[in-house]
Amino acid sequence: MIKERIKQLQDLMKQHDIDLYIIPTSDDHQSEYVGEYFKCRQFMSGFTGSAGTMVVTHDEAYLWVDGRYFIQAENEIKDTGIHLMKMGLPHVLTLHEFLKQHPDDTIGFDGKVMAYGQVEGLPNNIIGDYDLVGEIWQDRPALSCQKAYLYDLQYCGQSRKEKLEAIRKEMKDYSYHLITSLDDIMWIFNIRGQDVHCNPVVNSYALIEKDKATLYVQKNVFDQKAIEELKQDDINIKDYYDIYQDVEYLTGHIMLNKNTVNYSLVSKIIHGEIVNQDNPSQLMKAIKNDVEIKATKNAHLKDGIAVTKFMYWLKHCSKDQINEVDISNKLETFRSQQENFLDISFDTICAYQANGALMHYHASEKQCSSVHDSGLLLIDSGGQYLDGTTDITRTFVLGDITQEQKHAFTVALKAMLRLQNAHFIQGTTGANLDILARGIVYEHNLDYRCGTGHGVGHLLSVHEGPNSIRPRDTVAGHKTNSAILPGMITTDEPGIYKEGQYGIRHENELLCVKEAENEYGTFLKFEPITYVPFDIDGIDASLLNNEEIKQFNEYQKMVYHKLESFMTDQEKQWLQDHLYIAG
Repeated sequence: MIKERIKQLQDLMKQHDIDLYIIPTSDDHQSEYVGEYFKCRQFMSGFTGSAGTMVVTHDEAYLWVDGRYFIQAENEIKDTGIHLMKMGLPHVLTLHEFLKQHPDDTIGFDGKVMAYGQVEGLPNNIIGDYDLVGEIWQDRPALSCQKAYLYDLQYCGQSRKEKLEAIRKEMKDYSYHLITSLDDIMWIFNIRGQDVHCNPVVNSYALIEKDKATLYVQKNVFDQKAIEELKQDDINIKDYYDIYQDVEYLTGHIMLNKNTVNYSLVSKIIHGEIVNQDNPSQLMKAIKNDVEIKATKNAHLKDGIAVTKFMYWLKHCSKDQINEVDISNKLETFRSQQENFLDISFDTICAYQANGALMHYHASEKQCSSVHDSGLLLIDSGGQYLDGTTDITRTFVLGDITQEQKHAFTVALKAMLRLQNAHFIQGTTGANLDILARGIVYEHNLDYRCGTGHGVGHLLSVHEGPNSIRPRDTVAGHKTNSAILPGMITTDEPGIYKEGQYGIRHENELLCVKEAENEYGTFLKFEPITYVPFDIDGIDASLLNNEEIKQFNEYQKMVYHKLESFMTDQEKQWLQDHLYIAG
């Protein structure tokens, strides 16, 4: 089937005089997670991961993926004839290097799903007018058009009017600010929706001017009451696709981020002068206000109750006839019992033994593993609550494990604790901090092919910037890593993965807080806001020093005091017996 689709695409390419066609993993808004309508790369390649780029020539097809997806992609594109390009490995061409080897070829793509900044680096002979995959995909799902709602001030803490005023201060003398990234639009206008699986966003565009703003959404997304409330803040509602006509008439300076606004839209700006700048809302929304922090902690408390009750169930349930999907569903049931639970924040990664080595593994009814009373179970999951977004990973011991697995479990825990207990001066970036966790893993001649941490939205995307913790400040030439500042929430999730054997990851969310200020500057630290105990059955205490044991036990004690009033007598007794490492 995949081979047939590629052949159909190649025939269409020849009809349109296109030598090479690019299919990114993206939507019209350059989102990380995309709706079903936009999963063109998945449709054409069979690879189901959330990141990757496919390129098709007249004779061949290629798929670029990063280290998170090497194993998964290899399995999913087997026998399709697609060449797997493992990004970052020696002797593997980058996409840019590959394109440079075809200087005379005409490059085609759908301009709505390619960022303008991506296209700028391509040769001049480009055609961005054709969605060729759309011509092949006969049963393509419709573009999602779900009802949207206004997000209450009791959860977000700042009115849309105040946010727009802050944005306008950053606009300086510019006439317009064009925004297409959905997380920015949701945050600025205090709206939420459900157009993307697990992401409470609305398909939309926004244009901010000095005295008004326009939201472009599909028909009937807002009810009349919401429209009237938005109008009170000088926000007009127009049809989703009207933005493509409206930008043709803009004059003056137009502030936008070329890496988030699509090529087709920017190409229609023919009278205005483009000013390329990061969306100021990215940093604004990354620094949570007091109301957001309080609400988020409450969301984590509820999440902690759910996951800890699940942990008790998992440790005591019969494993005779249970699989990864059953376990994922059970965890979601525990979450759904919490007040104001809306959805999971991403597809749960419930991975038993060797499946844990697939960093973004997703079990399904068609393909999942049975679980037994032995080995390791890695679960990376999260919830969307009305008061915040959560993301947590715990690796559970289900019975006997090898000494190697215990060693890896403990090394990954040491790495997580080292970062969680960091003390640093303001101005420190995630790239500066990454070595605290990764360095522990390096000491054992190991590494993990992903970042150590990412920012988390507030009832928004589980992956948000500009804060992240990774080895480098830039990816593909773009700065991706800001200083870690008070109010930012960032994950801490180092891991160890052995292909074909197991995967281990420990993850807490960390709130950056101010520690002290003196003549040397402002000193910061992290406060863990994930409230779920770690499984002590996987720990080799001989690998931990006294300070690490103290840090671990203090965290476990803090979690117990947060949760004890919500636990049954049996759960509390079990926790007391399985919380602490003897010093």
